[in-house]
Amino acid sequence: MPLGSYVEWQHAQVSTPRSVLAELVRRAVGTGIDRVDRIVEGYSNEVYRVRCAEGQDVVVRIRRFDDDISLAISAGEAGAIERARAAGVPAPEILLLDTVRIDGSEFPVMVQRTVPGRPLGEVIDRLSERQRDDVLVEIGELIARINGIHVDDERDWSTAMAADLADRHAERDKILAGGFSAPQFDRMLDLLEGYVRDFPCEQWVLCHGDLSPKHIFVTGDGRDGAAVRVSGIIDFGDWKPGAPVHDLAVLRVRGPRLDLPPLLAGYGAPADQTYRRQLDLHTLIIALSSLEIGVDEDDQACIERSGHLIRALVADLDDLEARPHK
Repeated sequence: MPLGSYVEWQHAQVSTPRSVLAELVRRAVGTGIDRVDRIVEGYSNEVYRVRCAEGQDVVVRIRRFDDDISLAISAGEAGAIERARAAGVPAPEILLLDTVRIDGSEFPVMVQRTVPGRPLGEVIDRLSERQRDDVLVEIGELIARINGIHVDDERDWSTAMAADLADRHAERDKILAGGFSAPQFDRMLDLLEGYVRDFPCEQWVLCHGDLSPKHIFVTGDGRDGAAVRVSGIIDFGDWKPGAPVHDLAVLRVRGPRLDLPPLLAGYGAPADQTYRRQLDLHTLIIALSSLEIGVDEDDQACIERSGHLIRALVADLDDLEARPHK
């Protein structure tokens, strides 16, 4: 299936009537609507950006495509957003959380106030080195705030990671189809089994789960030399209780061109080889999953990007293993 066609096909199957959107916005902010723009992106939500009659913009997210469309899932996301906001993270303000009846079915719906600015991915290439470093330090600081929130989960480290490794084993054929040999696959799984053994997580933390340059909004585009600041972190739909390295690892996979040192500096990460090995190993888990998705959807850009990162990670991990530990 060509790049993007699955998401586009999925979104093309449904369309919420304008009258329904108008009623949701009226309940959320007490006004009518002027304009509706559909955002065709993502696997779980049907999303609209709506210009209200009084001039403000809101985002309407209807959870139509997920396996679980219970209100509890959206309520969990809302709870994660509110906890992040309480920690000083510029996550969207939630204006309405409820269900909406469309075509005879009930779907969770969330109306959020839009965050200002534009996605980081649209401006990052125009930034000076200083501007890039400064905004990446700020992103690292905000990730640390999110990951500073302790959460509970019914699974312990061993149980959760056993499930992750089982998923990677099940994806073997697709990883091989993505350009790796059987011995390379076996080496990667050996590395990950060592990760589970050597880096147990005793306390789960709140993780955004899908940090990428498109989910981090900034003000300023670098053209006038002014500071570029983070104005919003959106889409907590994949939030999870996870290890403190999880969001950094996901962002490395989603935004491989982002410089790692300023992110780690802002996060306050240790500078030793042990931490870097832990982060590299967790990133390997995410990168393998990304490669599997690329193969499954015949997304050649994703396959190339993920494969390149995986090879670099394994080379660095093997190099770290060969060095004396500091």
